[in-house]
Amino acid sequence: MRKLVTLFFNVLLFAVLQVNAQTKTVTGKVTDSKDGTPLAGVSITVKGAAGTVTQPDGSFKIVVPTTAKSLNISSVGYTRQDVSIPASGVVNANLVREDSNLDEVIVIGYGTAKKKTDVTGSAVQVSGERVQDRPTANVLDALQGQVPGLQVYNSSGEPSSTPSVRLNGVGSLGASSTPLYIMDGVPIDAGTVLSLNPEDFESVTVLRDASATSIYGSRAANGVIYFTTKKGKVNRSQISLNTQYGVSNLVKPTLDMFNGFMNTKQLTDFWVATGYQTQAQVNNLLSIYNADTKWYKTYYRENVPTTQVDLNISGGGGKTTYYVSGSYFDQEGLAFRSGYKRYTLRTNVTTTVNDWFQMGINMFGGYDERQTNPYGTNSTNRGLALLAAPFYSPNDPSGRPYPNLIPGWARYNPEYLANTNRGNSNNLQFNPSGYIQLSPLKGLTIKAQAGLEFYDFRESSVRLPSFIGSLNNGAVSEGFTRGSTKTFTNTAEYKFSFKNRHNFTALAGQEFIQSATTAFAGSSTGQTDDRLITISAGPTNFSASSSRTEYAFLSYFGRLNYNLDSKYFLDLSVRNDQSSRFGRDLRGATFYSAGFMWKATKERFLSNISWLNDLNVKATIGTSGNSSIGNYQALATVGSSLYNAGTTFGISSAGNPLLSWETQRQINLGISGTIFNRLNFDIEYYDRKTSNMLVSVPYAFTSGFSSITSNVGSLSNRGINANLNYAIIKKKDASLNTYVNLGYTTQKITELFQGKQFYIIPNTGVSWAVGQPVSYFYPIFSGINPATGNPEWFRPNADPNLIVQTNKDPRNVTTAFNTNALQQNTGIKRYAPLTGGFGLSGSYKQFSFNADFSFASGKYMINNDRYFFENPNQFPGFNQSVTVLDYWKQPGDVARFPRYGVQFTQFDSRLIENASFIRLKNLTVAYNVAKDVLARTKTITGARFFVTFRNIWTLTNYTGPDPEVDTNVSLGANPNTSQVAFGLGLQF
Repeated sequence: MRKLVTLFFNVLLFAVLQVNAQTKTVTGKVTDSKDGTPLAGVSITVKGAAGTVTQPDGSFKIVVPTTAKSLNISSVGYTRQDVSIPASGVVNANLVREDSNLDEVIVIGYGTAKKKTDVTGSAVQVSGERVQDRPTANVLDALQGQVPGLQVYNSSGEPSSTPSVRLNGVGSLGASSTPLYIMDGVPIDAGTVLSLNPEDFESVTVLRDASATSIYGSRAANGVIYFTTKKGKVNRSQISLNTQYGVSNLVKPTLDMFNGFMNTKQLTDFWVATGYQTQAQVNNLLSIYNADTKWYKTYYRENVPTTQVDLNISGGGGKTTYYVSGSYFDQEGLAFRSGYKRYTLRTNVTTTVNDWFQMGINMFGGYDERQTNPYGTNSTNRGLALLAAPFYSPNDPSGRPYPNLIPGWARYNPEYLANTNRGNSNNLQFNPSGYIQLSPLKGLTIKAQAGLEFYDFRESSVRLPSFIGSLNNGAVSEGFTRGSTKTFTNTAEYKFSFKNRHNFTALAGQEFIQSATTAFAGSSTGQTDDRLITISAGPTNFSASSSRTEYAFLSYFGRLNYNLDSKYFLDLSVRNDQSSRFGRDLRGATFYSAGFMWKATKERFLSNISWLNDLNVKATIGTSGNSSIGNYQALATVGSSLYNAGTTFGISSAGNPLLSWETQRQINLGISGTIFNRLNFDIEYYDRKTSNMLVSVPYAFTSGFSSITSNVGSLSNRGINANLNYAIIKKKDASLNTYVNLGYTTQKITELFQGKQFYIIPNTGVSWAVGQPVSYFYPIFSGINPATGNPEWFRPNADPNLIVQTNKDPRNVTTAFNTNALQQNTGIKRYAPLTGGFGLSGSYKQFSFNADFSFASGKYMINNDRYFFENPNQFPGFNQSVTVLDYWKQPGDVARFPRYGVQFTQFDSRLIENASFIRLKNLTVAYNVAKDVLARTKTITGARFFVTFRNIWTLTNYTGPDPEVDTNVSLGANPNTSQVAFGLGLQF
């Protein structure tokens, strides 16, 4: 028995020794590569063994097979590492934060992010730091001049205005040319951007060519702007508080224009000289009114405030990260009852449940209040208020503003008018999105994402019963609009390699978008009490209306990325879209793209060139679609009305069952690289052709409809985008960098409709002509005849088909003005061919600065204000620009204006002005408090003081209020403003 027991223990001991001989224990510690902080909750795995996680001090212990060669170490917010197991069995790893490589990673579409250097398509990324700390509500304003080929214009000084945005020229003559906006993988409306908080953005990526945009198919014909919001970092908890206060004023070109009007002596002397009034009449007038008023100071305020407060908390522990932010923004406009107030709240949470399951949710909510001063265009209550004679005064003899009507001027005090005729609106915005991501196999990622864009917009208009212009007859109207867009996206991505040389990424996906908008409105008049201004309190003119509109997209797409030795890259994509906006049998369209990139510096024959650090050559081709039209233009619709107290029905739109996709084909050729580790360059040529354009084609009114939307014509845009960045100084405590970027576009219409060679768009001064860009079509002014003092205009070519060819024959002029008879091609382009920006940034120890300029060259605009401000005999009794003093008086005079008694200004080419400009868009100077000083507080880890200037300098020859307005005709514009803001940023 004893022998049996001894034999049993010997066998057991042998088995234990054998097991121990097949495994070993590995220990170590994981820290942050940047600051050496121990990382807790880091996943440690190895094939054939149970995984573990690190302790609070970053240490770990794991039993692994003796055959194990390496450990897989991963954590949310850090780059995954495979670390070899040394003979000692001790592994100490330093994980690199993913955000430290932000400039090297870029989101270009569906699927996982890619290294920036591996992107075949044309994509430009702007870091979140470049769009933050700006004293403006809209993040798009900060992109002006930052991206080659991206044109951003702010057409109004209203704080709630939305800039116009175009990429690589105007892509369509009829449909929208606005890019597609994406936030964290979910499409959003262009108007939603205003409701977002720029402080929440990690980066903004602009996708410009077909290789980058075709995967989005529908609505991507005009490029894509992708917003990536911030996320937390594991073991990097941080509280950030940023606040700033600033003031706004008119920009200098606007002040120059406003100060360019006649004072009291100039105006009255002009009246006497021209015989409009006698000296006795003037003396009598000045005995009653004897002021010398600068009226813009009455209609525009000075030093109006802007306040911003942003608070965000971010961090993470274990396998979960979070980012929570809240913000408050309040900016007043220079005009009365003009302003924008916004509150936002965002929560982004991501968690890795286990090695194969990840999920996340982003929640954004915002509420804003908007007030817009409505008295622009032809209104003498602001837009044309400079017509007021300077001898009138807005103040009584004691210096106090007249409470309502201004004597002589017969207009209301602008503050009184705004307060008694109120227009207010507010918007509730909600944009949640969430995803689940599975990795069941190595290299395979399956992702399902859903997003909602919801808004509830309310606008109201009130005329108080106490308004003396309509006493005891108030008016109230209210309207509500509610919209929701649901997006469901499912993708499967598989990455694999063959022989460690051939690297593939295959993606397949499906997307469904459904949108619905409902609206209703009501109004009434006759309210008699300011305390009771509801619709129901108005006994007269009751009205009510409601509407509903919907659209949907169903899409299937795929992409294949391949690279050989990370040297030769090939990207292929295809997408099929179905849109409810088109004819039943024409709703589908398929778009494709192909892109190639060669990393030339990886070739042996270039590897030894020391000054050439990087050189990439790219070529892409692809198609994309545009469906930015109304939702039911393919359908013949019926509308109802009232007749003899009964409901009637009639055809309200003709419809077009043949309506289908507008398509674009784009080719890009590019080269980029780095020289001497200092100069980065990126230059590309593009050829963009739009066909089957969605255009409202005119028809004779006898058909019952003035126009029908159809697929007609074609348009070509070709150009060059270039970006240069140069590091002048690169030292530990000092840096100095400069950049310049530009986008140059040549536009040509290659086909129109109904066999037409040209089409003059009514009441716009603009024409489309085959073989030419969109151009201004106006009578061309020849000059003032020095012998007679009469104005003269060039006669167009006698053949009506040749009026697209500019005629400036000095022997063929006329003094008889007729718009229709004299209009011809001026040869002036509607859209600026050259836009861009340049700037300088640097730092020295704790100090830093950043200056960004934007510019537009070849930008022209009809300055319609001059028709009113330079036409004294058309608007007698009103003030005029001092320029009208240069008028013809006697034979031989070379003058700007004709003799008095003849209309000084007509709607002709004189009003088409060069609105090219260079503008100092942003100047920021900052001081960062030294770390050793902050260490004494034991709570504050970062402190930054800064001052930011916006639009403080503009160079332009345009004589209107603002050269940046993006329109063919400018009249009574609410001009852009300049700001100076002081800020403080704290981190805890």
